[in-house]
Amino acid sequence: MTGDERRSQILHVAIKLFSQYGFRGTTTKEIARAAGVSEAMVFRHFATKEELYHAILDHKACEGGGSNPCDEIAGLIASKDDYQVFYNLMLNALNHHEADPEFMRVLFHSALEGHELSEIFIERNIVPVYELMSAYIAERQKDGAIRADVNPRVVVRAFVGMMIHHALNNSLWDRKRRLLDISNEEAARAFADILLRGVGPAAE
Repeated sequence: MTGDERRSQILHVAIKLFSQYGFRGTTTKEIARAAGVSEAMVFRHFATKEELYHAILDHKACEGGGSNPCDEIAGLIASKDDYQVFYNLMLNALNHHEADPEFMRVLFHSALEGHELSEIFIERNIVPVYELMSAYIAERQKDGAIRADVNPRVVVRAFVGMMIHHALNNSLWDRKRRLLDISNEEAARAFADILLRGVGPAAE
């Protein structure tokens, strides 16, 4: 293998083991054994564990096309199309989680174990979404399109909460979809509609 191929192989093995056994249950020695290389080879490609954790997030970002959810809806935000903003943000997230349940397991393990990957992920992926969407909601409150008596971050939390709960049910708890079996498009439409009806201006 070339150096890049070997690095990619080690990375894939590490993600698989972390998703199955968590971070406390996975050592670099076990990663090396599963990858068929020496532990020294693992550290040759990832000098520190923190470097490995950042590489996992970089790799997952590239797998998703390298697109940032904030960039994907920038045009919709500029046009102030509330429904399309929330619909597309929801649909993109649901599609991403459905396509990569392994990564969701990795994130779950990191959160439950108080692992630093969880904090890195929040800073890189969640905080920017909260900042962007909170600012957008506040602006739409000034426009009179969204109720002014609701904390913008509460609106974001409610929206993200719908998305995360739905994705977790489909990927971890209810894979046979006995509780609810709808497409991601249907879910995104319904959740966007529910949210906007809830925070929309009261009828005169």
